[in-house]
Amino acid sequence: MAKTEKLNRDTKRELALEMYLNTDKSQKEICKMVGWTEATFITHKEKGQWAMLKGAGNITTATILKKLYLKLENLVDADKIDVDALVKITRGIDFMSNKKVTISHHINCAKEFTTWLLSRDAAMAKQINNYQREFINGLVSNG
Repeated sequence: MAKTEKLNRDTKRELALEMYLNTDKSQKEICKMVGWTEATFITHKEKGQWAMLKGAGNITTATILKKLYLKLENLVDADKIDVDALVKITRGIDFMSNKKVTISHHINCAKEFTTWLLSRDAAMAKQINNYQREFINGLVSNG
């Protein structure tokens, strides 16, 4: 691991975050790769709200809508229709369908763009990725 020992603190944090968000490596594996203790990883994970960022990237509007439509179908197919539940789910679908852009949309778009740019200009991709992360962290902090 001589290579990661020479990395500065910020680079290690960025690398750990990228692996946490974009791979299925365990916390222990990531720590080993960047030369951190698990306590250091946990500190950065909590301070940077990494778990929320990862969750927001995985829970998309499309996933939520799909589940709502399945629930709606089950309600309609039932022998006795629960009108209250039917109205609530319908409102939920309407709300989710009309919502313009969610944090998960921003995260997914940023990931796709960074991946695309990486093969063209790695230095620019890294610089833009830092700005994207700052932008998304601002969205998360502001609700």
